[in-house]
Amino acid sequence: MYQTTIKKPVEVVGIGLHKGVAVKLRLEPMSENTGIVFYRSDKGVSIPLRPEYVVDTKMATVIGNKGAVVSTIEHLMSAVYAFGIDNLRVVLDNNEIPIMDGSSISFTLLFKEAGIQIQDKSKKILKIKK
Repeated sequence: MYQTTIKKPVEVVGIGLHKGVAVKLRLEPMSENTGIVFYRSDKGVSIPLRPEYVVDTKMATVIGNKGAVVSTIEHLMSAVYAFGIDNLRVVLDNNEIPIMDGSSISFTLLFKEAGIQIQDKSKKILKIKK
């Protein structure tokens, strides 16, 4: 099994669930072994999707770095997982992923529009033994 990304950038504008503000979201392909990286374009801050960057889980999953946060990532991440995407840049100009219709279908449609690119490196697999 090889790592994957998207073939081309795609973007959408939607409203954040908790703050109710407009958010421009852009999904961009990334090179092998990059992982999923969120980028707050309004703050100039990258937030890798790794456990140590989770800052809150009360009302939504919130990740953060250097004072910048991204909230409500669950539905987008469900679609990322469903498509097996390993490397992706998620660019947004506000602090929350748009809620769209309240499910992951809108993100699924974005990934279908972008297409999936198989990359040259093998997937990294985590095996839980206990």
